[in-house]
Amino acid sequence: MWNKQIIIILALSLLGLSGCNRYYRYDEPEDANLVDVSYSAVDQLLLNLKQPLPENSLVVINSLVNVDDLSQEFSFGRILSEQLSSAFHRSGYRIVGMELPTEIFEKNENGILHLAEETKQGLDEVGASALVVGVFAPGKRNAYVSLKVFDIASQNIISSTDLSVPMGPDAKVLLKPKKDEDKEAGNPLGEPEPM
Repeated sequence: MWNKQIIIILALSLLGLSGCNRYYRYDEPEDANLVDVSYSAVDQLLLNLKQPLPENSLVVINSLVNVDDLSQEFSFGRILSEQLSSAFHRSGYRIVGMELPTEIFEKNENGILHLAEETKQGLDEVGASALVVGVFAPGKRNAYVSLKVFDIASQNIISSTDLSVPMGPDAKVLLKPKKDEDKEAGNPLGEPEPM
């Protein structure tokens, strides 16, 4: 008799513990729609402008970089940059594809950041009015993004915004660094080789 009661109590205890498990389990966040995120970010940048950026102005969007490794390329930074370009274009601005040097900014003798001479010369040559730069930092549940718009003439920040993107399965894939061997092997996107 006691054996049956002990077995029933143990079974009920195990059921109770397995039910609690769902409350303490780590659930992976769902992905946000990156297109919506990018377009909303541009809307916010335009809303936050501290000086006019007339429509039809030429805006250069630099690829977003990882705050901890500015030299490493990530699909996340490149696709967000492309979507920001599309959103600025949709809002009436001209966009130009442009390879900017790795070191966009440099410090002067007083320690103040300004556009590097090579960067400024390239932007002046194409007649750019503004430069959009951004960094991101992947966290456990979110990737944090900070965007700034620089006026080329004054080199002042004229708008900024910050956002977070849930670290769902798509975001995690986009935030994996591309292997150097993929580039060396002629596979710059890191795509699987055909069989």
